[in-house]
Amino acid sequence: MTVRITKPEFNLREKLSELDKPVGLHGNEILKSETPQDTFDLVGTGRKNMVINGDMRVSQRHGTGEVVPTNNTYTLDQMRWDMSQSSKFKVQQVTDAPAGFSHSMKVTSLAATSPASTDYFLVQNFIEGKNSARLKWGTSSAQPVTLSFYVKSSITGVHACGIRNRAYNRSITETYTINNQNTWEYKTVTFLGDTTGTWETGTHAGLKINFDIGSGSNFEASPGTWVATADFITSDSVKVVGTSGATWYITGIQLESGKLATPFEHRHITDEMTLCERYYQNSFIEDNIPGTSTAMGDAVITTSWGDGNAPGPNPFRVAMRVAPAVTLRARGSTTVGQVNHNGSNVTASAQQIGSKGIAYIETGAGASANAFNAFTFELNAEMPT
Repeated sequence: MTVRITKPEFNLREKLSELDKPVGLHGNEILKSETPQDTFDLVGTGRKNMVINGDMRVSQRHGTGEVVPTNNTYTLDQMRWDMSQSSKFKVQQVTDAPAGFSHSMKVTSLAATSPASTDYFLVQNFIEGKNSARLKWGTSSAQPVTLSFYVKSSITGVHACGIRNRAYNRSITETYTINNQNTWEYKTVTFLGDTTGTWETGTHAGLKINFDIGSGSNFEASPGTWVATADFITSDSVKVVGTSGATWYITGIQLESGKLATPFEHRHITDEMTLCERYYQNSFIEDNIPGTSTAMGDAVITTSWGDGNAPGPNPFRVAMRVAPAVTLRARGSTTVGQVNHNGSNVTASAQQIGSKGIAYIETGAGASANAFNAFTFELNAEMPT
């Protein structure tokens, strides 16, 4: 008996064309990923953005007010300023932002400053070592990272950004170009992982992201190369501080492992605030400025023990990076180092401070038992330089 088997006809050219069907932009990125880690990062499993407050929504110290920063101080949360001269620019949290974002950080030049070769003006964002350790920098397995952000400036041309280590003896510089004046533009920059050097993996800064706004020639470097110096600009990068009234805005800063930039990780505002409060927190109503506001609602109230000393604001809203520096002010007052004890402002100080709370507030001789203590507080556990 003969058995005859037949198959339906098909068009070979049509079948081959199906192999080239689009998989979408993100699908193409996954197909191009070189390692399982790259694929993991693209899929978005876990928290990918190492930058805290990259969308500039949190400004606990200054609210939406303008501030002229000094060296080693913070404006918006996690935005730390490094400068050799003060009074050259002002900083403000504003609502001018690209689609999908509500806030940005605005920098305005206050003079036409010609930087000396040793001058430096830059904003830094510190990534704690416990969060950057997974990059394996300082080893042969060091992973690349991609920095992405939205930027707008009145100064077009080449701008510099980079990464440095805690000791400032390892650095890499890259550039981005602002093509259109006063227009929001999206930028991405990829940095090779550093296979040498010492990179913090504890509670200090594991790496430091920097954006230059007009530093001097002593800090010039060739882009894309790790060097054993603290350099962070290029010979052709522009100087925002060189033009009086020049502006530079930034938001949506994201640093993630891998060579590809993915969409910004929008976190719940409660989560973002909690991340910020590991490093700094206060008792003030949102947008009330510590050291300036005298609103009664800024204060907390505790009741003295039998010895007259008072409980602290315990526990802290979130465990802090280390035991914080504590600033106390009496309710309704801007004077540091006091609490309002039973209706009178008295000298006071926090004692036995830990990362989760204060053992007690010492209110001095003559303090009354079972009295109220009304005060505002600031807790500062920011990473040192």
